[in-house]
Amino acid sequence: MSFPASRIFSRCDLFPEEFSIVITLRVPRLPAKRNEYLLTVVAEDSDLLLLGLRLSPSQLHFLFLSEDVAGAWQTRVSFRSPALGDSRWHTLVLAVTAGVFSLTTDCGLPLDIMADVPFPATLSVRGARFFIGSRRRAKGLFTGLVRQLVLLPGSDATPRLCPSRNAPLAMLSVPRVLQAFTGKPEENEVLKYPYETNIRVTLGPQPPCTQVEDAQFWFDAGRKGLYLCVGNEWVSVLAAKERLDYVEEHQKLLTSSETLGIEVFRIPQAGLFVVTANRKATSAVYKWTEGKFVSYQSIPTHQAQAWRHFTIGKKIFLAVANFEPDEKGREFSVIYKWSHRKLKFTPYQSIATHSARDWEAFEVDGEHFLAVANHREGDNHNIDSVIYKWNPATRLFEANQTIATSGAYDWEFFSVGPYSFLVVANTFNGTSTKVHSHLYVRLLGSFQLFQSFPTLGAADWEVFHIGERIFLAVANSHSYDVEMQAQNESYVINSVIYELNVTAQAFVKFQDILTCSALDWEFFSVGEDSFLVVANSFDGRTFSVNSIIYRWQGYEGFVAVHSLPTVGCRDWEAFSTTAGAYLMYSSAKEPLSRVLRLRTH
Repeated sequence: MSFPASRIFSRCDLFPEEFSIVITLRVPRLPAKRNEYLLTVVAEDSDLLLLGLRLSPSQLHFLFLSEDVAGAWQTRVSFRSPALGDSRWHTLVLAVTAGVFSLTTDCGLPLDIMADVPFPATLSVRGARFFIGSRRRAKGLFTGLVRQLVLLPGSDATPRLCPSRNAPLAMLSVPRVLQAFTGKPEENEVLKYPYETNIRVTLGPQPPCTQVEDAQFWFDAGRKGLYLCVGNEWVSVLAAKERLDYVEEHQKLLTSSETLGIEVFRIPQAGLFVVTANRKATSAVYKWTEGKFVSYQSIPTHQAQAWRHFTIGKKIFLAVANFEPDEKGREFSVIYKWSHRKLKFTPYQSIATHSARDWEAFEVDGEHFLAVANHREGDNHNIDSVIYKWNPATRLFEANQTIATSGAYDWEFFSVGPYSFLVVANTFNGTSTKVHSHLYVRLLGSFQLFQSFPTLGAADWEVFHIGERIFLAVANSHSYDVEMQAQNESYVINSVIYELNVTAQAFVKFQDILTCSALDWEFFSVGEDSFLVVANSFDGRTFSVNSIIYRWQGYEGFVAVHSLPTVGCRDWEAFSTTAGAYLMYSSAKEPLSRVLRLRTH
């Protein structure tokens, strides 16, 4: 059955931007991989599919033509269809409104999808033809029965059909029945979902939570959680308790050279990114696209050690720590600013540094700071590291405080109540790695010494909370003294976890963990469980050593649960998407970083 579109669109040949399609049908059991068309709109001259409703054994697909200056393509919105192939009557309502595609079956709860591509506002059907139960070809013919098929422009037709005494055979007659329908029960009729029919539950990637979506639900299939939009924030209503089962390789990310550090971050309306600090002259930004990181932007660097992402108001920055001077012998690190127009990072400010190892960005009382870990100047490791403060007037960072450090490798900022702390990882004083690393507290406008820790080539600090408890973990990399001959076991040493003792007003040792030249700790959570992963880099003989995931087990402390093969592991980052949770590590010994998927049960 077919007829020209002009029979319906007699005054305007544009398909409505908001509409509903109501169809009552009976579907036999479809063979696997079979697709049948319920409705299509096809351009007669080119046989181009402008709009269609296609049924497969497990899904209902809504198809439409999308166009822009780059050309035209077909967009598909797929609903996991309920059990339609039972040879019984069912009434479906497909509603398209305000960028939302909604499917209601037998007056049940609607299934909503926020598609990346909205239905076009200017879809022309001039010279097109409607086909019922086919796509103008013999292939794809609908083999079931259709009792009712209605195209209703303007809005969601669901409230006009539902509730219904016989939902699978809910009838829509335009316009008389619609105008007379009151939605009230008659006699002893039992309403099916009397109030819930207007509740919107969205599937797919995390949608925006604004006034438009207020009081709507979003079901995260990846995390198996139900969320409610309240005050511009998705609030968890019901979530399955996930447990880490195993770790699998998800992606091998080839880099231009060995990678000494990685930073994962998000940019609103732009997406998820990772930036790599590469040993050679170019570092790179990668964007998460279709479940993988793909190359996005190259940035010139000079043996970059680390990146730090931070924001000031609406401004988005990346700071790189350059270890080596440029071609002219100048030592400096660079702050880059995100251009909302170019959608790229552009140079913003250069700061003189000395073999910089790390940047730490933080905020205290509304003021923004950057701390650089200066590792050495020439052969002198006992130099000042610098804290810079953002000047809102000049919109630049200016030196605010210097702190004496010994081969500084890492800064870590954290707060406890009203107090702000900054801890430095000191690695080498020129003769020995057995040096103290220091914790500073901010008092009267500057950071002052609060506590010192004995460390062995400290390369990283990680602060984390478990309940009300606060911990500090240090990664010890090397036990060495110029007066003693270096031995293999000097790399296999204890790294230490400290816990804050509020009564003593100090961090006290909580647990020793044997590590192999540890360079990084990363804390992450899966469900209600807490984990630490260590970057083991060298055991004195080989760089091919396993890095370990430890799980928090209360009184037992952290217990090893997973052993991950790594090569010269330098840095770990944990991140999550709507698809699940991931770990990523960089290698200082091969031009390859890896993304690992955390599988849960």
